[in-house]
Amino acid sequence: MEKQRKNRKIKFNNGLLKIYILAGLLFIFGHDTFAQRLTFSMIRELRVVAVNQNNFSDNDCAFELKIPYIKAENVQAQIPDLPNGVNFVSLRRSEYSDSETGTKIELWLNFSEAGVHRLKFLKVYLNNSWYGIPFEPITILENPRNILPQLVVSFDDGTEFVQTRKGPQKTKKRFSTKAGVPVIFTVYLQYGVQIVSFNYSVPKNAIFRELERYDITRGTLRSSEFTEEKIPVAQFEWEPLYSGDQYLPDLHIVATSYNGVRVDLKLPEIPINVLENVFESETENDGEELFGYAFSKKVTPSKKTEKAPISIENCEKIAQLRTAERHSIPFTAEYRERKEFERSLDITESSFEPTYFLVKLSLIIFAFFLLLLLAMIFLKKLHGIIVFSVFTIFFLVESIITSVVITTPYAIFKGGEVRPVPELISSESASIESGKRVRVEQRTGGWVFVHFGNSGGWVTEDRIVFIDK
Repeated sequence: MEKQRKNRKIKFNNGLLKIYILAGLLFIFGHDTFAQRLTFSMIRELRVVAVNQNNFSDNDCAFELKIPYIKAENVQAQIPDLPNGVNFVSLRRSEYSDSETGTKIELWLNFSEAGVHRLKFLKVYLNNSWYGIPFEPITILENPRNILPQLVVSFDDGTEFVQTRKGPQKTKKRFSTKAGVPVIFTVYLQYGVQIVSFNYSVPKNAIFRELERYDITRGTLRSSEFTEEKIPVAQFEWEPLYSGDQYLPDLHIVATSYNGVRVDLKLPEIPINVLENVFESETENDGEELFGYAFSKKVTPSKKTEKAPISIENCEKIAQLRTAERHSIPFTAEYRERKEFERSLDITESSFEPTYFLVKLSLIIFAFFLLLLLAMIFLKKLHGIIVFSVFTIFFLVESIITSVVITTPYAIFKGGEVRPVPELISSESASIESGKRVRVEQRTGGWVFVHFGNSGGWVTEDRIVFIDK
């Protein structure tokens, strides 16, 4: 019995020793020996992927490569060979831990052009060898700062026309309808953040009505996050009354782009093929003929009538009359002469011309009340100080406002297009009628930036005549 107890004790001690040895091995070698390891088949499945779903040109684009079961100290990565237009920004290596632990390589690149890019591979050192880990193809979108708003006209049959600042984008499908048949179309704004103004004119030889106006027309500022979504502006019903080539009604929108620039947009001059709609006469039991169509008369195609431009001589004459008006008493002979001359040129919307007389009068009245205020202060009359302080401040503000108005440079525009940048090669952005009084905001290198209503842009100095120059 004693011998058996000794044998059991020896076996127990031997088993305990084995457990200690095994635990020591686990502690010394850890997961490097017994945990899951990165195999060659796993390495072949690795890919460098973009972190964000939407990536834009001229912005830093983030990529990442997750390598499981390998510590960061055992991983190396080289800067990849990049094609022209793709620039390296930064490279970082760190450890991560989610469903498994491993190393994460983060890479930042900058793409100068939009499009689908297919990079070669990222060279990474793993398991004592170098491997080329391929990139997933990435789509780079145009930078929102470089995209200008555009109008999209969509008809019920699916036909679409796009109006950009470069002009209408033509479609292969020509839109046709019949006279007397209502056509419903919706106007959308794309790549715009806000609508500053929205207006349209009622056409001739057609029935036109607005069916619905959407929230964006109320000046609501949309999210600054870029989206290609087309935002509905308004829906219209247009019913042409005569056959022939006609156009959609005039519609004008001033929209703000993602970079803050205001852009003038108009509906494209889309020729609509309006066909003659002739109903066959039908005879009822009483013998009366029913005529369902009253627009059988065919007329010449309707064209948009444009106001005749005002000559350069008349523009110069308007500038001279306004200069004379500035140096006269308001609403006297000079004012009436200028108004009558503009009315003879069919200029109905004419802005008021400030005069130096009002500036001088405001300064004289301000000086008068200032003296009275000083007298009240000297006499220590509180009531008089309060009363004359109010009048003094009022006419001081009035003097400042009139001085600013009279010193703001204005000119008469000779007519033509204005451009978004002071370059002849740039696209034309808006049109201002000749004879209009425009505000000059900036001058540089023979170019001036003029502003009229919701329109503005650069024109050469020879296209304007300064008032009181």
